[in-house]
Amino acid sequence: MIAFLAASARAQEPLTVPERSGWERTSTHAEVLAFLDALGELPHADRVAVETAGKTGEGRSIALVTARLPQPDGGAPRLRVLVNANIHAGEVEGKEAVQMILREIASGEHEDLLRGAELLFVPIYNADGNERIDRRNRSSQNGPAAGVGERANAQGLDLNRDFVKAESPECRTLLALFRRLDPHVFMDLHTTNGSYHGYHLTYSPSLATNVDAGLDAFARGTLLPAVRTAVLERHGLRVFDYGNFTRGDDRRWETYDHRPRFGTNYYGLRNRLAVLSEAYSYLDFESRVRATRAFVLEVVRAVVENADRIRELCEAADERLCAGAEPLLFGFDSELVPGEELDVLVGDVERVELSDDLGTRLVARPEHVAERMLVRAGFRSRRQIALPWAWVVLAPSAAEVELLRAHGIELRRLTEPARASVEAFVPRAIEKARRPFEGHLEVALSGEWMTVERELPAGALLVPARQRLGRVAAQLLEAQSEDSLSTWNLLEARTSAGADGAWPVLRLTEPHEIETEPLAPLR
Repeated sequence: MIAFLAASARAQEPLTVPERSGWERTSTHAEVLAFLDALGELPHADRVAVETAGKTGEGRSIALVTARLPQPDGGAPRLRVLVNANIHAGEVEGKEAVQMILREIASGEHEDLLRGAELLFVPIYNADGNERIDRRNRSSQNGPAAGVGERANAQGLDLNRDFVKAESPECRTLLALFRRLDPHVFMDLHTTNGSYHGYHLTYSPSLATNVDAGLDAFARGTLLPAVRTAVLERHGLRVFDYGNFTRGDDRRWETYDHRPRFGTNYYGLRNRLAVLSEAYSYLDFESRVRATRAFVLEVVRAVVENADRIRELCEAADERLCAGAEPLLFGFDSELVPGEELDVLVGDVERVELSDDLGTRLVARPEHVAERMLVRAGFRSRRQIALPWAWVVLAPSAAEVELLRAHGIELRRLTEPARASVEAFVPRAIEKARRPFEGHLEVALSGEWMTVERELPAGALLVPARQRLGRVAAQLLEAQSEDSLSTWNLLEARTSAGADGAWPVLRLTEPHEIETEPLAPLR
C-alpha cells in the first residue's frame, strides 16, 4: 500500500526490532526498554516519559509511557487514552506499533493529537509470556519467522480472562492504573487467527450488557464508524466489526463474548469507552503492525475530535449512578442481539508447509468478495433486576475485600450490628463446571429472591450501589451475574443449595441508618 511505503520512508532511528530485522523478528522485553530509552535522543523527547507501573510474576518491569504536551494555564484537562499492548504475547503487533507511534511523537509528529489528549501506553503488558519466543508458537500465522511469545503469563493465566478475579500481578497493575489515571478511553491490542475474511483489522466496543447506554450508543453509532471511514480514507485499510463466520448453510458473522473477564468488556462497566483491536493474523507481519498503528492513531484522532462529547458522556454516566434519581437495572441471562443484514468481506488463505515440523502457515490471499449476511455484533440481557441501595457481604474474607478494593469499589464496614429488611438469594441449584478453566471450576447459581428480616453483624461489608463503579460492583456481587466473584469460586465456601440455601450477599433495597466506617481506597 502507498501509505505503508510512505510510513517506511519516514522511519528513523531508533528502529524497532522488526524494522531492523527485515520484519523477521519481534522484540524482547529488554529490547523494548532499550528502544524506549533511545527515544531520549530524539528532538521532542520531553513529550515522552517512561515509568515502571508494576512487576510481572517473574519480576520484569511493566512500563507505562506517557505522551503529553505541557498543560496550558487555565486549560481544561485533556482526555486520557490508555493503550495496552501484548496482553497475549503471541500477538505482538500492538507492541511494535506502539513503539513506532512513540518514536513519531518524540520526533515531533502527532502534535495535533497531543493537543487534545494525553496518551498512555503499556507497550509490553505480558512481558513474561513475551520472553518465551519460539517458532512453534502460533506457527500458523503469517510471521514473524523467528517466532513469538506465549499467550499466557508465567502463571499460565490468560491475562484477557483475568479482569474479574484479578489473580495476576499484571492485572493488578492495570487495575491500579485504572484507579490512578481513570482513562476516558481504553484500547487493548490483539491479533486474531480466526475466520478467513477480507479485512486488515477488526474491532469491537465493550460487549458487556450492563454498560451505560449513552456511551454504548456513541461508541457504536459515532466513534467506531468514523474510525472505520478514516482508516480506509487515510490509510487504504479495511476494518470492520470483530467476528467469525458460523458454520452451515445459513452463514452469519458473530462477535465473541460479553463477559467482563475480557478487558475491554470490563472497562466499559467503569463508565468509560473501550475498544478492542484485532489485526488479521494471516496478513504479513509488517502489514499487521502498520494496520494496528493506523487504527490506534485514528481512534485517538476521533477521540480528540469528539473530546467534549466524550467528557460529557462519561460525566453523565457517573452522575446517573451516583445521583440515584432514576432506577438502574442489572442485566443477566444474555444472548446475541438479532443483528442486521450487511455486506461482509469473505477472503481465503494459501497454505504453506513449513520446515522443521512447524506445521502449516496460512497466508491471506489478496482477493475477497462481499457477501450479504446477518451480522450480530452485540449482546442483550433477557432478564434484569433493579440495583439495590447497597449490597451487604457477610463475613467477607480478606481476599474478597482486597479484590473489591483493587477494582476501586467504595466499601464501608459495619461498626455496629443492625437489623434490616433485606433481599436474600436462596440458591436452589449450584452448577459447577466439570473441567477447570484458568485454574477454576466455574460456578453458576439458580434460585430465587426472598424478602426477610436479617441481623447484619458488625464487620459485614456494605457496598453502596450508587457509586461511580456501581456497575462493576453489581457484576461482582449479584447472585445471577454471569461473571462474578461467585463464578470464580470466591464465595463458594459460604454458599449452599436447597430449601434453606445460603448466599453470603444480601441486598438492601431501601436506604437504612447503619453505623459504618469507610475502608481506605487503594492507591
